[in-house]
Amino acid sequence: MISDKLKKITLISLVMIYAHGLEEIIFGFWKVNSVLSGFYNQFSSIPQAAYYASHIPWWLFLVPLFLLVLGGKWTLRVMALFGLVFIIEIHHILGGLTPLSYYPGLITAIFYPIVGFFYWKEWIKNFRDQNGRKSKRKN
Repeated sequence: MISDKLKKITLISLVMIYAHGLEEIIFGFWKVNSVLSGFYNQFSSIPQAAYYASHIPWWLFLVPLFLLVLGGKWTLRVMALFGLVFIIEIHHILGGLTPLSYYPGLITAIFYPIVGFFYWKEWIKNFRDQNGRKSKRKN
């Protein structure tokens, strides 16, 4: 069972992710990201790129969706995959620190380590509780 606190932190995270995506769109993240530019070169047309850009995430989403349907321990494992976003998005902060200038996504990315700390702290507590180990903290 997932704690209410972890559910609330996850909801806050979703709002933050949407705000972050909006910031990236507004400030043109796709123009400065070298990984994306290498990815774009793999496609011969915009329709081909649009097809893969919409279908590959959907196909990848189906596996965690199935694991969530199984429930039990799988739910927490899928939430660990979700929690990786707090680590991955640190690149925006590093991108802004290197030249000491704005990097698209930097403003909202500042909150990722903060929310991520509380997310992983609560995730670990849930993991310990689910696996029969007593957590160090009381509710």
